[in-house]
Amino acid sequence: MKKIIHIQVVPQLSGVQQVSLDILKGLGPDFDKYILFGGRSEDDSFNKNFEEYGIKVIYVESLARNISLKDIKAFWDLYVFFKINDFDIVHTNSTKPGILARVAAKLAGIKQVYHTVHGIAFHQHEPRLKRFFYYSLEIISSLFGDLNITVNKYYLKYYPRLFCKSQAVYNGVDFSKLTVQKRNSSDCINIGFFARLDQQKDPLTFIHIVNHLLENKMLHHKVHFYLAGDGELREQCLDLIKRLNLNKTITYVGWVSNKSDFFNGIDILCQPSLWEAFGLNLAEAGYFSIPCVASNVEGIPEVVLHDKTGILCPAQNVKLFSEAIAKLVNDAEYRALLSAQAAKNVKVNFQQSTMVKHYKELYLNNE
Repeated sequence: MKKIIHIQVVPQLSGVQQVSLDILKGLGPDFDKYILFGGRSEDDSFNKNFEEYGIKVIYVESLARNISLKDIKAFWDLYVFFKINDFDIVHTNSTKPGILARVAAKLAGIKQVYHTVHGIAFHQHEPRLKRFFYYSLEIISSLFGDLNITVNKYYLKYYPRLFCKSQAVYNGVDFSKLTVQKRNSSDCINIGFFARLDQQKDPLTFIHIVNHLLENKMLHHKVHFYLAGDGELREQCLDLIKRLNLNKTITYVGWVSNKSDFFNGIDILCQPSLWEAFGLNLAEAGYFSIPCVASNVEGIPEVVLHDKTGILCPAQNVKLFSEAIAKLVNDAEYRALLSAQAAKNVKVNFQQSTMVKHYKELYLNNE
């Protein structure tokens, strides 16, 4: 039986953590399974999400998301932890664990060390000097891993074969946990934003898109908009909605615990992210036959196929986003075509079972 541990930072069940959970629970009884988080969860029931599948949860409180002098202690704590515990496989996820835990694991003598790139810290929205610093750390730390896994093919260009062995494995969704309901005919088309309310997901641009659509009278159909999610920009979003007098047009939903309920209630998903490695919500929307209007950045064009399953626009381009949404709203035939193709695309390419199969083969075949 192989002893495996996934390393994460934030103890919450969002996209990256969900992928680790899906992989570990899909491995079955052939593995002794662990997951490590930085800090400690404030939710007493958090551990149960993993323990019900036989996954043991461990916390290293010195491992934090932000860069600080604590990272020295975090590195030492991880090194000692790996040295004491006889793991066969250490699999790091995201930037911080990919640097600290990957190096610590290899120096501690772990034979199989893998890293999945769920997002890059050296994207174009960071200052040039910071981008160079982050990228240098990424390349150096990759020398301590046996394989670099990217969740899109776009990222492969950042990892030269001279320095590290890399391959792409798309994230997968457990569609069996989503329930598609037959849509009732309605005289209103519902358009949703569903993501964290932070700089990356750019909910403020979504609100400006809504305002642009209404100011320019671009919609020839009754519509309503929904803002779903929570995060650091929550108050700014609510203030902007109020300032633009959009309270009757945009309904703030807050954090969504039941994805099926949300997706069954919308017809179009708008995702104006500034950067995005994959976008699980885009694949989930496709399962509900929802076409997406999304930013043409990083991995999104591999999930949303332009003019086939949705429409891609330059990030922060309010005018083009508005035109894309108006086209889907005003042309029912075009919307229906993209809806059908969206469902077919995600069922073929983004099944959770396919993702788990790739990782299981990796763990078993690379001794």
